[in-house]
Amino acid sequence: MQAILGDRRRLQLHLVAWGLVGTLLALLARNVFGVTWPLALAFGVPLGLLAAPLSLSALFLARAMPLARTAAWRVGVSAIVAALMAGSVWASAGRWWWRALGRFGVPVDAAATPSFISMLVGFGALAYLLSVTVHYALQALEESSALAQRELQSQIAAREAELRALRAQVDPHFLFNSLNAVSGLIGPDPARAREMVQRLADFLRSSLTLGAVPRIGLARELALVASYLEIEQVRFGDRLRVRVDVDADLHAVAVPPLLLQPLMENAVRHGIATCLGGGTIEVEARRRGDLVWLTVSNPRDPDGGRRGTGFGLDIVRRRLSGAFGTRAALAVEPSPEAYRVSVTWPALPLTEEP
Repeated sequence: MQAILGDRRRLQLHLVAWGLVGTLLALLARNVFGVTWPLALAFGVPLGLLAAPLSLSALFLARAMPLARTAAWRVGVSAIVAALMAGSVWASAGRWWWRALGRFGVPVDAAATPSFISMLVGFGALAYLLSVTVHYALQALEESSALAQRELQSQIAAREAELRALRAQVDPHFLFNSLNAVSGLIGPDPARAREMVQRLADFLRSSLTLGAVPRIGLARELALVASYLEIEQVRFGDRLRVRVDVDADLHAVAVPPLLLQPLMENAVRHGIATCLGGGTIEVEARRRGDLVWLTVSNPRDPDGGRRGTGFGLDIVRRRLSGAFGTRAALAVEPSPEAYRVSVTWPALPLTEEP
């Protein structure tokens, strides 16, 4: 009842429905007793509106005896008994109202006939059973909608948990590689090792604050990439060069934080580090329709390359799938002299910058 009384639109529909029931009763009274249309409507419509509050007990019946947890015979018997009781109350009110209209020309004696009483009881009972059926149908729709909502929330929670787990794997992977690089510099060049540790601390301070943020702007992601490459340039010096070419209208596009981090690590570790003269890491981003196409390419020595585990690429691929589903993809284009990775995802605007 609270759902109907608390919703103005549903209350209006409820009253209109029972007003139509009253109109049908008026039609029946006109055909059976031959009264005029004004008198028939004066009898039927108020009686139909009177049934509106009486029928709300059908809602309590549907709530108290849900079909999924109640035997069918109990529901049927309870509904029939309730319908006969409601029909009897309705018939008593109808008899009194019919007699009250006697001064306007309705045949008062008809109210005492068995046919009149049977008509009102039967009509009221059928209308009540129809109300019970409607309430059960609405209850089934509400339960189905609630179940779908719970399933959707469960899927979202599972997806967010997966993304958090994948995000948590990025930091140890990056930190392990960086500490290995610092370890390699401590002996031959302590000053560069200290500089690398300082830059690493600054980078971690910036990146770890994004652990609970699902999206950042592409401009900020590229700034984190630049910060990481500055750390590596302490180690490689002029051997590591970077070229970034990104369409200006893509700077505010949303992207999961540190999505590109594993790609940069691979470009340095499996590309620049294997080439005697180093090389250039190229980052390009273009808009193609409603998608962002970003590529990371780096040179590599076909004879001095390191065999990777694919862990970094797998993390990027899974994070893309978790964040954007089938609308995102990762493609690898290896060649003897270069390695190119293409990432595509929807060009969605960032709604809130952390």
